[in-house]
Amino acid sequence: MNRPRSVILLVEDDPLILIHSTMALEDAGYEVIAAVDGEAALGEISRQANIVALFTDVGLPGAVDGVQVAAAVRAAHPSASIVVTSGQDAPNIGVLPEGGLFMAKPYTAAQLRRALGDC
Repeated sequence: MNRPRSVILLVEDDPLILIHSTMALEDAGYEVIAAVDGEAALGEISRQANIVALFTDVGLPGAVDGVQVAAAVRAAHPSASIVVTSGQDAPNIGVLPEGGLFMAKPYTAAQLRRALGDC
């Protein structure tokens, strides 16, 4: 019997980075739910009961940024791993949900998989 794959919510507005990250995570055996902005991510958080991890860019188009998405994931899925990324300055560590990690861009597929650990 096949074990269900762990679900990761990936939020990234850059199409090339989204494709790269999706492929890296799928190659590692994860099921990836992708969103291109914060509003779409919030919709996925409410629809998906089995999210075990979030990987999100901080700067997203629209009114909801990656830090807000991270807070919503923490509220809806308290045990989920949370990793936020940015090619700009790192967010103040105090604004990330407890246990949330920051990873600077650019990153490799191996770094992405290590940051998410064994979800």
